[in-house]
Amino acid sequence: MGDVNQRLFLTRSLPKAAGPVLEVGSRDYGNTENFRDVYAGNEYIGVDLSAGKNVDRVVDLAAGTGDLPEAHFALAICCSVLEHVRRPWEMAENLTRLLRPGGALYVAVPWVWRYHPYPDDYFRFSWRGIAELFPRIAWTRRTCSTNVPDEFFEVSGDGAGLDDAMAKYVSTAAGQRKYLPYLQVHMLGVRS
Repeated sequence: MGDVNQRLFLTRSLPKAAGPVLEVGSRDYGNTENFRDVYAGNEYIGVDLSAGKNVDRVVDLAAGTGDLPEAHFALAICCSVLEHVRRPWEMAENLTRLLRPGGALYVAVPWVWRYHPYPDDYFRFSWRGIAELFPRIAWTRRTCSTNVPDEFFEVSGDGAGLDDAMAKYVSTAAGQRKYLPYLQVHMLGVRS
C-alpha cells in the first residue's frame, strides 16, 4: 500500500506489467493508496509481516523468500518498507532474487521524514543508498517527492543540491535554523 505520490509515480512510469506482480508491505491500514487495482489483470501477490486486508501471504523477506517462486515476478513494488527493516541489504537481495531477469522494481523510501515505528524505524535512504542495496538493478528513473500531491523533482546527475534548493530558513534566538521538507525517494529499475 502506498501514498498518493507513490501511486502517481508508479502509474505514470509503469502503467502495465508484463507478468506477475509482487507488492511488499501490502497490508491496508485504511489510510493508504491501493496498487492492486492498477494491475488487476495480472497475477498479484501482496506480502506483509502480518495477516490483514490486502495480504495474500505472510512473508518476512528479510529472513528469506518463503514459498514465493524465485525469478518469477515481472514487477515488484516496495513502498515505505525498507526503513522498517533491520537488515535491508538482506531483504534487497531476497527481493532481487524474486524478480525475473528484465523484471522491474519500484522502490519508494523516506529520505527526510519523522520517526515512525512499524514495528520499528531504522533507516533513511538517498537514491545512492538504494542503488547500493540493489546492485543488480539498473535504475532507469530517480525522483523525489514532497508530501504535496503531484510535487516531484527528477534527480539528475549526482543530485547534489536538490534538497538544499528546497530548504527554508527561519531566524531563531540562536541564529538561522534550516528546515528541509518531507522528501521521499522514488526509484524504478530493471533487474539485469
